[in-house]
Amino acid sequence: MNSASRNNFDALRLIGAFLVLISHQFALSGRWEPRFVGDHSFGNLGVLIFFSISGYLVTSSWLKDPNILRFAARRTLRVVPALCVSMPLTWAVIATLGLTGFPDNPRHLTNGSLWTIKYEVGCYALLLVAGVATRRSSIVLAAGISGYFALSGLQSSETILAYFGLFFVAGSLLRAYPYLRTHLPTLLFLVMGYALIHVHQTKLGLAFVVPPLTIAIGLRSWPGLRDISKVGDLSYGIYIYAWPVQQIGVALMGRRTSYLELLSISVPVTLALATASWHFVEKKALRFKPSQRCGNAAL
Repeated sequence: MNSASRNNFDALRLIGAFLVLISHQFALSGRWEPRFVGDHSFGNLGVLIFFSISGYLVTSSWLKDPNILRFAARRTLRVVPALCVSMPLTWAVIATLGLTGFPDNPRHLTNGSLWTIKYEVGCYALLLVAGVATRRSSIVLAAGISGYFALSGLQSSETILAYFGLFFVAGSLLRAYPYLRTHLPTLLFLVMGYALIHVHQTKLGLAFVVPPLTIAIGLRSWPGLRDISKVGDLSYGIYIYAWPVQQIGVALMGRRTSYLELLSISVPVTLALATASWHFVEKKALRFKPSQRCGNAAL
């Protein structure tokens, strides 16, 4: 693959994964998570970057091949195999180390990062429904998510899908309508986002800022960032392994261990596991992704 055909998306996903890891290291050792704006931690920003990229790339996949079965197979192969390996592996390591969970850690969950997967899958399902219902799937998805977001407000946990969905649908719209990625609309989105954040509508404001910036940078091909793709997409492996690695580190080393010392252990161990996950599980699973040549059944 030459440099012209590579983009910055893998690098942005890796940055998002590290934002989550770095932020969680504070929380899992009983420390306050730094915020970058309002009540949003840097880990939260990483998740919003993920949903923005996912909306763009998953919509691209659907537009190229709007087939229900092949779409579902691709999404399943990307998410499930690595997860099915990581969960029993995590419990096996915990048992081998003589741990019985993490009752003495500040946070007790074995893998508290996995809660966002159901919302990611929910966005896939909504896109699929919108795609089956109309050729303008992104607009239908945007109307549905935005309407639910507006009607339900931001107070209950039931709005989490709507909130993450705003970033997913923003990425979807940016893929479906290239004009939205040009300079003037991007500038208008950023101004609108800044204005909303300024009047303390931070959650909605970020939905106008994060997706256009993420996609604009992701579509570029910058030396250094584009070369990250050579090592593979390690972001998902970091996402599914970082939390349990950090939990084990706190359990064995103690919550009073310095933040940097804990981080110096969790980063290389997580990177090693993510690299193994990509090369031995995820990459191999993706070889089974169906192509359009496998069939041409209509929706």
